[in-house]
Amino acid sequence: MVNLLYFLNLFICVKEKDLFGVSLTFSLIGILLIFVLTYEMKVDIYEINSLNKDNLDSVVRIKGAVESFAETPGLYLINIKDDTGMITVVIFKDEPLNLQEGLKLEIIGTVVEYDNKLEIIAKEIVF
Repeated sequence: MVNLLYFLNLFICVKEKDLFGVSLTFSLIGILLIFVLTYEMKVDIYEINSLNKDNLDSVVRIKGAVESFAETPGLYLINIKDDTGMITVVIFKDEPLNLQEGLKLEIIGTVVEYDNKLEIIAKEIVF
């Protein structure tokens, strides 16, 4: 009887180890898949004049040159201009930026409305 319980216990332990290995493998595959999908996910480039209220709360990407900028204690306000128009981009200060007029930037951010004008809250800046 003791031998039967020993083998039964051994059988259950082996099954638990197998189950743990399978669940760990699928968890790692899932995490890897999430990283790959977020890395490969591209944000469409928009011309500034094509942005409208339909884009509110959407993540967009624009390219343009710095037309003007202002620095406040907590953020930068940058007017970005492309061939089609101009928009204000708000960048919350994490670190100092070396901005100058004419500097070409690519901005990824969320479209918001402020004082009946569209603005972009920057999430990522590429110089």
